[in-house]
Amino acid sequence: MSLIDDLVPEVKELFEADAEQYPSLIKAMREEMSNPINVVMDLSVRTANILIGYGEKVGVEFEYDDFINKLYNIFGKWIIWVC
Repeated sequence: MSLIDDLVPEVKELFEADAEQYPSLIKAMREEMSNPINVVMDLSVRTANILIGYGEKVGVEFEYDDFINKLYNIFGKWIIWVC
């Protein structure tokens, strides 16, 4: 199971489109997202930031304006952290 399959379709499209221009980066991100257990703990900050940037570029509506919830919205999910 790959997290790439769970990406919002518009984000996945940008991710795939960048493969030609940034082959090494996208290859590394693919490997990182190939078999994670936990989205938040198993993705690097670099990969998470790139995915959030894709989401902002395609107009993903973020439920909340914090890093973790934005990341979950990229995968079509959201969470609320209770402190």
